[in-house]
Amino acid sequence: MRILSTVFCGVIALAGMALSASGQDVPFATKVVGMEYPRLAQLARMTGIAMLQVRIDSNGKVTRATGVFGWPLLIDKAKANIVLWTFSAGKSAGGVARSEFDFAYDFELKGEPDAPRLWPAFTYEYPNKVTIVSPPERLNTQAGRR
Repeated sequence: MRILSTVFCGVIALAGMALSASGQDVPFATKVVGMEYPRLAQLARMTGIAMLQVRIDSNGKVTRATGVFGWPLLIDKAKANIVLWTFSAGKSAGGVARSEFDFAYDFELKGEPDAPRLWPAFTYEYPNKVTIVSPPERLNTQAGRR
């Protein structure tokens, strides 16, 4: 566990040197809070990107998260999660980073219902994306039948 913690801290430190795809500095996360795939979204077989516009203050706290596109349920869950995060107080290794930036939550269903999970359920990908993976929920097709 100590090695994993050390590797994670090293990745976070190096991540501050990266640039976003648009070439602008994006703050890196200093506190990441994981989340589970929303159960209702699993039942509905809902997948896809929930894109947020995130604003942070000078202390790195999320002050606003607005849904840009995606399923409303997934956007709501992503917004509830991102406000728990803390970012690099508006700084990156190259100087001052943007205080407003896009952040993507990618929801994926993989495998068969009730299958053992062979992949990470939550992955943070610097600078501005997380992936949440889950097997689909088994539908109860026998309910109400005699």
